[in-house]
Amino acid sequence: MTGTSTGNPMDDLHDQSLFRPWGVVDPAFWAPAEAAEVPGVVGGAAAAVSGGIAEQLAAVQAAASADLVRAGVLAEELDAQTTAAHGERHIETVRVREVRAYLALLTGHHETAVAWYLHVVRLHSGLHGAEHAETVLAVRRAYSMWKALPDTDAMRLADTLMRAFTELQGAGSEAVVRTRERLQQLRRTHDAQLAPTPPDSPQPAPPTANVARSM
Repeated sequence: MTGTSTGNPMDDLHDQSLFRPWGVVDPAFWAPAEAAEVPGVVGGAAAAVSGGIAEQLAAVQAAASADLVRAGVLAEELDAQTTAAHGERHIETVRVREVRAYLALLTGHHETAVAWYLHVVRLHSGLHGAEHAETVLAVRRAYSMWKALPDTDAMRLADTLMRAFTELQGAGSEAVVRTRERLQQLRRTHDAQLAPTPPDSPQPAPPTANVARSM
């Protein structure tokens, strides 16, 4: 992904390049490896919800620009509404839960965010199949979200992510490989920070005695 976080959740909410529902994954997503665009996703996913749900999701976003807690309450109520109307295995329910996942991330509840993002991945897989573009995009979005977490949280939650990706796509899938590589990098950095600093080499003492005798 090409965007960077501003550190301000209010700004990040409106950054199209982060982990928003129906976000765009660019060709450099699996950096440093090259990756192709996910076909059939850009511009099409948001149209899967009805006008009424789209309006309520817009209200959630408007609330989030001022109060993330209030936005979370609205999203939870909308989730209950769509689940009661359609059940869990319905695209409108999935869309609402994508928003709940994103809000959990913005409020700093990283473990909850990972759980929601992976839940959405499984819902897409159940609806469309593991190889469908919607599922592939959901996997990549979950990976992107995890990769942007603070290092300590990313290391702690990596196994959860890899187990889910392995279950869905297999142990050799790109998502599993990239997550494992990132985790190894994080661990190397962590270990290097914990390594004791070697003492400075002793410097030879100045020849004060010889100077005194020569005078």
